[in-house]
Amino acid sequence: MVFNFPGYLAAVAFAVLAAACGSPHATPPADSTATFVAFPATFQDYTAWTHFHSEGPPAEGFSQDVLGPREQYINHVPPHGLSQFPVGTVIVEKRDSGSMKTFAGVKRGGGFNIDGATNWEWFELATDPQSGAVSIVWRGTNGPGLTYGGGSTSCNDCHKQCGAENDFVCSPYLQLASF
Repeated sequence: MVFNFPGYLAAVAFAVLAAACGSPHATPPADSTATFVAFPATFQDYTAWTHFHSEGPPAEGFSQDVLGPREQYINHVPPHGLSQFPVGTVIVEKRDSGSMKTFAGVKRGGGFNIDGATNWEWFELATDPQSGAVSIVWRGTNGPGLTYGGGSTSCNDCHKQCGAENDFVCSPYLQLASF
């Protein structure tokens, strides 16, 4: 038997890279300079993750909730005592506001979105009704022309306003102090 060492190293490097960049079930990187890049595969099984339902009225301590009924999913509940969500955290929100839109926030890290919700990347997702495959409609530091509660705004504007003290996550169910 001939051992192909360069081929073995390439296979190991590929497996490590795939796990770090796209697997929603991989342990998020602990290094504060780490970067996590989400791909469509990252979101495929989000409905099997830990989830919370909200009817839409404001929760205690929250002044407004203009988004209406929705389901929120998180790939990893953060460990107790953290002041920021770990890089690699993925939060998906399926809204029942007439249009059934699905949005996501991914803790990308690496200084991404430094002028907005630092280290977060925003997404709109679509699910194919036949196959169930999840695809990315758009991604970036702000969504194109989003409107909430009668006014135009951006992902960063809302998340900076309602979640700045909770690492830009606004959900009353995903408060770092409660984990």
